[in-house]
Amino acid sequence: MYFLYKKTRTDAGIRYDEIEKVCLFGCKQGYIPWLLQHKLKPNDNEPFKWHIDVLADLHNQNEDGFQDTTLVIDLKPKQNKTNTSLYEVMDVWGYSADVWSPVMLRLTGLFIDAPPVNRQSFTLSEEEKTGPIYEFLYVDGTVRGGKIIGKWNPPPVSPTNAALLFPEALNYFIQCIHKTTPAVIQINDR
Repeated sequence: MYFLYKKTRTDAGIRYDEIEKVCLFGCKQGYIPWLLQHKLKPNDNEPFKWHIDVLADLHNQNEDGFQDTTLVIDLKPKQNKTNTSLYEVMDVWGYSADVWSPVMLRLTGLFIDAPPVNRQSFTLSEEEKTGPIYEFLYVDGTVRGGKIIGKWNPPPVSPTNAALLFPEALNYFIQCIHKTTPAVIQINDR
């Protein structure tokens, strides 16, 4: 489940107040394709590398209600009586090509498998947050002619459609990529 939260700085830390449940994906209501569409130029075509700075891009919208807001993922909503797993979405990178877009999210852990808390309103200090944490997934959509094409939905929930990668795991996978595909890495590093 995904939520839009209001962020307010207080003496005790950052206060998070839930505004509403939202969609991150989907071309009709998803925040990721919506924010991306605002950044596209008419000549943007696949293959297309893109980036969304969630806090800045929400803040830059010319609509009321997006100042000091953020997007939060409730990773385990069905376990809300025994577990709190909330992650703030900081950045989203994508590579749109061949009608698909692999996507990487940079998250900050607000609560990671923590005891239940009031999810509608809470305050955290910067020291209580964990990150960066990365999640990889893909959506069935792309960019052509400066427009969002396709449904922009991730695959249905399953054990194999996404992975949270903490820095150590991410470093391991980066090393594996360097070892097994040096030609690809050399081309992209230029």
